Amino acid sequence: MHIDPKGFFKRGVALMPLAIAMTVTLHGTVMAQEAAAPASDTAAIPDITSASADGSVQTSDGDAIVVTGSRVATGFKAPTPVTMATSDQLRVAAPTNLADGLNQLPAFNGSTKTSNPSTTNSRGGSSGQNLLNLRGLGAQRTLILLDGRRLPATNSGGSVDINIIPQALVSRVDVVTGGASAAYGSDAVAGVVNFVLDTKLKGFKAEALAGISSRSDLPSVGGSLAFGTSGMDDRLRFVVGVDYFHQDGLSANETTGRRWFDDNAGQIVNPVAGALPLNLIVPSIRSSIGTYGGLISSGPLRGTQFLAGGASAPFNYGTITGTAFQSGGDGARANIGLQPMQERYNAFARTEFDISDAATVFVEGLYARSHTNQGAFVSQNVGSNAAYTIYRDNAYLPPEILQRMISANVQSFQLGRFESELPLVENESKIDVYHGTVGARGNLGGTWKWDASYTFGQSDQELRSNNLTIARNLYASADAVRSGGQIVCRSTLAGLDPGCTPRNLFGPQPANQAITDYVTGDNVLNLRLRQQVASVNIRGDLGDGLQLAGPIAIAAGLEYRKESARQTTDALSPTRIDFSGIRGGPAALAGRQGPYRFFNPLPFSGEYDIREGYLEIAVPVVKDSPIARSIDLNGAVRYADYSTSGGVTTWKLGGSWQVDEALRFRGTWSQDIRAPNLLELFNPATQLNGNVVYRGVTTPQVNFATGNPNLKPERARTITFGGVYQPGWLRGFQASVDYYRIKLKDAITTLAEQRVVDECAMGNQVQCDNITVLPSGSLSILRPNLNLAEQTVAGIDFEIGYKTEFAGGNLNLRLIGNHATQNNSQTPGSPIREALGETITPKWSGVFQANWANEAFSLFVQERFISASTLDATRIEGVDINDNTTPAVFYTNVTGTYNLHIGGRKQQIYLSIANLFDRAPPLSPPPVTTFATAASSAYDPIGRYITAGLRMSF
Repeated sequence: MHIDPKGFFKRGVALMPLAIAMTVTLHGTVMAQEAAAPASDTAAIPDITSASADGSVQTSDGDAIVVTGSRVATGFKAPTPVTMATSDQLRVAAPTNLADGLNQLPAFNGSTKTSNPSTTNSRGGSSGQNLLNLRGLGAQRTLILLDGRRLPATNSGGSVDINIIPQALVSRVDVVTGGASAAYGSDAVAGVVNFVLDTKLKGFKAEALAGISSRSDLPSVGGSLAFGTSGMDDRLRFVVGVDYFHQDGLSANETTGRRWFDDNAGQIVNPVAGALPLNLIVPSIRSSIGTYGGLISSGPLRGTQFLAGGASAPFNYGTITGTAFQSGGDGARANIGLQPMQERYNAFARTEFDISDAATVFVEGLYARSHTNQGAFVSQNVGSNAAYTIYRDNAYLPPEILQRMISANVQSFQLGRFESELPLVENESKIDVYHGTVGARGNLGGTWKWDASYTFGQSDQELRSNNLTIARNLYASADAVRSGGQIVCRSTLAGLDPGCTPRNLFGPQPANQAITDYVTGDNVLNLRLRQQVASVNIRGDLGDGLQLAGPIAIAAGLEYRKESARQTTDALSPTRIDFSGIRGGPAALAGRQGPYRFFNPLPFSGEYDIREGYLEIAVPVVKDSPIARSIDLNGAVRYADYSTSGGVTTWKLGGSWQVDEALRFRGTWSQDIRAPNLLELFNPATQLNGNVVYRGVTTPQVNFATGNPNLKPERARTITFGGVYQPGWLRGFQASVDYYRIKLKDAITTLAEQRVVDECAMGNQVQCDNITVLPSGSLSILRPNLNLAEQTVAGIDFEIGYKTEFAGGNLNLRLIGNHATQNNSQTPGSPIREALGETITPKWSGVFQANWANEAFSLFVQERFISASTLDATRIEGVDINDNTTPAVFYTNVTGTYNLHIGGRKQQIYLSIANLFDRAPPLSPPPVTTFATAASSAYDPIGRYITAGLRMSF
């Protein structure tokens, strides 16, 4: 990759004031608030500040921190497993982004990362975002909170981009690995991730960082500032924080120095009819129907390609040739960019004031912007859905080819072409998020407390697919003829297509701005999602007069929430393709909505509201008895009335049994829900083009995902039970094991286009009715949102930790793992589809972490493990595919820090190396449709990456 030194230098200069501020000795004192780390009964990551036996931790000044997972006051033993990590501890494992640190926990599977490349903006509008996915159930089923309050969705899929979180002020992150809808409402099916801010920060802290891969590409720079102060005898408090991060990307037309990517393998249908295995993973995947100079793909002249200057030559079909792709040979690479460019920044401010000892008011605001842009792919016009039809009178037709057409009595032929002279198609995303809260909290007397707030959230997303070809213009310019000694577009002779610029399609061509302007355009979607939430809560206990083994704790509340969406698009997307007066327009495209090659969103608007109320009770049943040190029971119920689908009830039952000082058992049983999001309800159509394997043949298709206003909330039943062991005979040791099972019914989904075809092949007539075979032989597939799927996931989470003094410092060892035992789904009319053991749903995964630190230095080493997996759990190796396995993978990360004390202040420098041994992803290509990727998203595509930084506080 070519790095722009000037641009990189400018970004470095822009961060110089931050670096200077961090290194100059300033006046003031630092007032750090660091949580202690008592014995844990939650899973954790390095040096985790863990929940104590009663579900809370204590700060150095004795204040209790309420751990996410329950709304009742502390003092009972929470039954829900919670992982709690401080911001600093997450950054040890992943310095540039908290989400990257969280995603290394085994509980997260299939998360969308900002670094993930994308081929289209059609699937949920999540291109360039960082979306957490607990249990692999989908990011839309993981509820994201900021200080216990909802954030507005940042995409049409209804999930929240973690990039908008003010990371400079994050104190810790709580992860509830179980259903929590009774406590927090819709979306908490897989669990909750709550980002808790340090709203009592006093002093100043800052960080600057820079990183680069070992191949000298993907450079990054970033920094953060946070400041907090107080006045009026600490009754008035103010905090503010800002973050910035930028990283260059790698586009589709760049060589990356990664052999697995630059000459990638791919998965194709076995071209020998009836032969086994049915599918093949082949090296050096190439198109068999298109080149950068053009390839005749039909008729007697099939197999003729065009080189520089229009010269013709036989096309090399490689060693294994399918209907759309081949191994080796002369075909173009149908690859995508490795990683998008990303830039993000945000600012957060909060002020709170103690009106009295019993009441506090606060106001806070957040603005965040995230921008990503990927040089995604070279435009390709190949196959029956898109190839050009070239006629004898084409003005640019090489004479030798014309003679061959005459000799063969051929009037026209199809030409497949990868348009290297046109700009790369870009998938670009810009998100602006506005989030503000005004609220108050106070004491009602005794143990009773209250809080009330109003929150307004809005995300404005602009999704662009830049430089897409426009159907009518593209095929009008291809039909070039001579008239009056000039070359013109044939349709202009009939007074059509004014401004049409004729194109020479024979051989690679130089870039031509006039042609680019005429045949390409920018496909644009602007989506505004708005959320308003008003809530009031109370909590306390019933006192000594009504109790069993202790006061009964109660929490209750009311909430009103309104969600709305408005989507607008560019002027062309809603129009239909009209080839009137044009020769050669593909019949499969005629009359289709949307003239662009991909995407073509439609405008829509919609809204709904929810009225909710909840009650939660915690009852200490036994205390200091012969059978137990304590037994606590917990129950919660929530009723939600949706304006679109009516009322629904969620509930949770849980218990905790402290057998003795060392051993505790816990368990929960809950019903959780997720209501349909705005796109699932109101989207008129989202379009996607590509290929599917239909009846054993790679076949072009266009599919349409549509909303459904009659959707109802999906429901999940969740069971968790396990235990925590902290023996007194081995100080610093802890272990926990928890079983979980989530069964989701009436799941809202649109099946992927290949899944529609596969289920039809298995006899599902409902899905067969969604497939239309067009006269061209290509397919039109409908993918409506329906409450039609069931999904079950189950497994065992385990954690072992040990802390001790070693070699003059503190040593912390921790193993966090997951053993998945079930992962399957089913739609009506189809058999159960197994997914257990695939690359993004491995049977075993985990991280082992070792952290040694003294007052001056620390060294952190992490080993992350993904077990051997299958590409497709439904396939049999040797029958369905030649290689269906991937080996186990280990990734090693190392971070070293050194503490400085310049001028009596606190500074820290660090060096972090991710993927220390530069492990390339194992061969794991999905079936090739339109684009070829060599590796599953479960694996690291970047290789060794080095980040260095400086932190300072005072």
